[in-house]
Amino acid sequence: MSINTVPDFDIRNAAQAVEALPYLLSYQPDGPDGTLFVLVHDTMRDGPLFSQKFELPDDTDDPHEAGHQIMHNILHRLDEFATGPADILLYLCANQEDAGDGYNAMSRHRVLADALLLSAEAHGVDTLGVIFVTPTHWWVYHHDNPHYRVEGMPVDGPDNPGVVTMNARAVGIPTPPSEAKILAAFEPVTGKDAEGQRAAIIEAVGRRAERVQSTSFDAETERLAAIFDRLLLGGGDDTPLADLTPEQTAELIVGLRHKPLRDVALGYIEPSELPRARELWALLVRRCASDSTTFAAAPLTLAGYAAAVAGEIPAALISLDRARMVDPRYLLAKLLMEQLAMTGSVDEITDRIRQEREDRLRRRDH
Repeated sequence: MSINTVPDFDIRNAAQAVEALPYLLSYQPDGPDGTLFVLVHDTMRDGPLFSQKFELPDDTDDPHEAGHQIMHNILHRLDEFATGPADILLYLCANQEDAGDGYNAMSRHRVLADALLLSAEAHGVDTLGVIFVTPTHWWVYHHDNPHYRVEGMPVDGPDNPGVVTMNARAVGIPTPPSEAKILAAFEPVTGKDAEGQRAAIIEAVGRRAERVQSTSFDAETERLAAIFDRLLLGGGDDTPLADLTPEQTAELIVGLRHKPLRDVALGYIEPSELPRARELWALLVRRCASDSTTFAAAPLTLAGYAAAVAGEIPAALISLDRARMVDPRYLLAKLLMEQLAMTGSVDEITDRIRQEREDRLRRRDH
């Protein structure tokens, strides 16, 4: 990712660096998953150069191997910039389970912090610091102030603004939204609802195969596209989306794994369609009945793209990042994230999608 618009802060001041983290990420890091966020600092310009985000390794990973791989990725990205000297600042962001047990969680991740520092030193990279961050407190590893290590320091932010927040307000930079609240829209169904939905998806896979064998992939795409048109085109019909049955949502979920239908679904982005489309994509993610199945990649990507079209870039980044987590091979999510990182919008892609939509509707009506 490139650096987002952030307020002025002193990267060598740990409190300010922690307060700036949500602006660097574009959202408050209060989601369920741990994150390793790396900020690369251009020492010649004395400013941020780029950032990278990694999954925080868990207890089953070799911390030394993880540290080496992370550093290798950072150096590879740094080579692309062909810049002068650079140093790094590393943030270990706690997951939700660790957030309420900050000191002990920080202690458990000390081996990883040490491995990252050693790997950086071995590769000739200067490290400004390694900071462990929860939504409420932060610690700096290897800091000479014991309060940073033992008691933790409170995180400055919207409710207790420090220098960075005040700088942001002074120039009109909005407060980054909560990652946890954005992800709440995608929480999978549970219990009997999940059991019924999983059974419906398995059945939908078989029925789709039978229809494709008796007709064709194109015919199946046209059939499902007609359903999306009924639900969404021009604002859709009056069907309450939440009333769609497990069988109805399952055939859409399975169908969206096929790229032609997914590309049709990208086209519901006109003002009269966008709110209802976003509601449907979130519903389909929840009806996948799992937060790790690859079936969720397509509706998550659609949700991310629709959020970007609506101008909600943080929500778009979170949705697309979640799509990459459930299916790292999902190229459209990667493409959209790169477009947002480079330009801050998806306007170029949207122009092409609108043209493809017009062509499809013209063919449909003739």
